Amino acid sequence: MPDLAFETGPDATKNARIRFGCSVIIPDDQGRILLQKRTDGDFWSLPAGGMDPGETPTQTAIREVREETGLEVELIRFLGLYSDPELCTIYPDGNRMQLVGASFLARIVGGKMIASNEETAELRWFAPDALPENITPLSRIRLRSYLNGDNCHVD
Repeated sequence: MPDLAFETGPDATKNARIRFGCSVIIPDDQGRILLQKRTDGDFWSLPAGGMDPGETPTQTAIREVREETGLEVELIRFLGLYSDPELCTIYPDGNRMQLVGASFLARIVGGKMIASNEETAELRWFAPDALPENITPLSRIRLRSYLNGDNCHVD
């Protein structure tokens, strides 16, 4: 099965479906940010995922963090709404999606960080000035916005 891929350009999302999801920025006491190495490609990303029927965005964010990291979090604040009509995410199953997502800032309140699972190859804390190069495009945009102090970004 092919890895996660991205296509950019004016027509990238022409035949894509819209998918709403949430991402979560979790800093530690030293200001480092938790990133997830994905199992579907050689990319790092924020803990994130799609909304299930019957959920609110905040429930989605908390569930995705739990599923992908093993941690329980409390959402501190809404950071923004993100999308890029010229960025198509192509999943290993062939689904083409224009992702629209809410991003939240959170703090850890419980749980135990997992080593890996079916979605997570690795979890690691990164200093803001030492982020890896291979971050998914939307995670990179969200991190840049957060690190620049943008409040309630809407794109």
